[in-house]
Amino acid sequence: MNRVLSLLVGLLWLMAAVRILFDIRYLAETMTVLVLAFLGLSLLRMPRHTLILCGVLVAVTLTVAQYYGQWSTIIDGLSRAVVFPAFLATIVLLRAAADQRPEIASARQLFGALPPNERDSGIVIGTHLIGSVLQVGVFAVLAPILGRDAPLAERREVFTTAIRGMMTVPFWSPFIVAMAVTSQYLPQVPLWQIIPLGIAMTFVAIAVSILVFDRNPGWRTLSRSLRSLAPVALPVFVAALIVMGATGTTRLTTLQALILTLPIPCILAVVTVRSGNLSRAFRQTASGIGRIGPETLILVSSTTLGAVFEAALPDMGVLAWLEALALPAWAIILIVIMTMNLTGLLGMHAIVSGTLLLVIFTSVPTGVADLVLMQALLIGWGLCSGISIASLMVAVGATMFGISPTELITRANIAFVFLTSVVAAAFLWGLNWVLV
Repeated sequence: MNRVLSLLVGLLWLMAAVRILFDIRYLAETMTVLVLAFLGLSLLRMPRHTLILCGVLVAVTLTVAQYYGQWSTIIDGLSRAVVFPAFLATIVLLRAAADQRPEIASARQLFGALPPNERDSGIVIGTHLIGSVLQVGVFAVLAPILGRDAPLAERREVFTTAIRGMMTVPFWSPFIVAMAVTSQYLPQVPLWQIIPLGIAMTFVAIAVSILVFDRNPGWRTLSRSLRSLAPVALPVFVAALIVMGATGTTRLTTLQALILTLPIPCILAVVTVRSGNLSRAFRQTASGIGRIGPETLILVSSTTLGAVFEAALPDMGVLAWLEALALPAWAIILIVIMTMNLTGLLGMHAIVSGTLLLVIFTSVPTGVADLVLMQALLIGWGLCSGISIASLMVAVGATMFGISPTELITRANIAFVFLTSVVAAAFLWGLNWVLV
């Protein structure tokens, strides 16, 4: 079964690449059929919480489509979503390539060498840098360092510190689902603008973490962590620059650039290592892409709901109500970020709340620059993922560290999320004042 699923995703990747380069009739429809076939075959492997979430999304989609007569937009939504399996497959290849890089292997030694009373800033920054490529796979690097016999309190402490670093990854990383989704609704925002702004907001968030929540804050501890992590940062930013260069010099969107260009540095990353094994990387990728069913189902379901919701919005009266309110820019920025935080805390998946917010605030004049709106959404997306029981970060961390997910939603991290949200919103309001 895994081979069949991997073959389907491989075909979808090839078709996505062809569709980006050439205008071929009925290719989108063919890809839609293949995506539905992939999801149908993957259903038996889906976690129950994924089936429940997507069942609710499908039910809401059908209800809205029936009430507002928008059945045709379901097909449009499915057509929008067919690119996501190719994107996820590319990210799986990126992880497989990263596994063979010496920088990732040295990360274990880096974390292990940090003194317990000085490791907070190192863990936050290290988790952020490695997680920008490995995503939740960073917990597989971090968890074994503590060992199975480590006290529960220590495991919980390390994870809740590390996830503050992971929360900031969606602020800027083009390798994250958040960037893929937001770029679909705000394609006119170039990567060369959103990545530097996201990195600046990351510095703000990490500064809040270190100054307010670090047990041993200090420039000496921070500078030591930054120096030791420099080798890890280089390949991360090189990969990001390649994708950013592709979008800046061509007409490719962010998703298109990732699908077409990212495999090249991945292959080079493997073949330039003495012990690199390209065939092993491809086997690992083939095995991994057969397991992207849950992520694909959530993305397809939420994108389809977004398309139907977007088409029905004019008849709902929501847009007219929002226009009549004439909310100031600072309020919209804060609403976007805080809505993501609150819905995440209540257990709503970030893809769902993020998609609905994007549909709403890209359909009305807001007085907020597209760059600022996109960054606000990415900040909310990242921060809510650290305090949501529905978050993949929390679920994987709970498994890797052997802790109940409910014990990983801490008061300190909730305080970090809302404090960082206010500080970031203030910065974005100032930037918006300059831009608009």
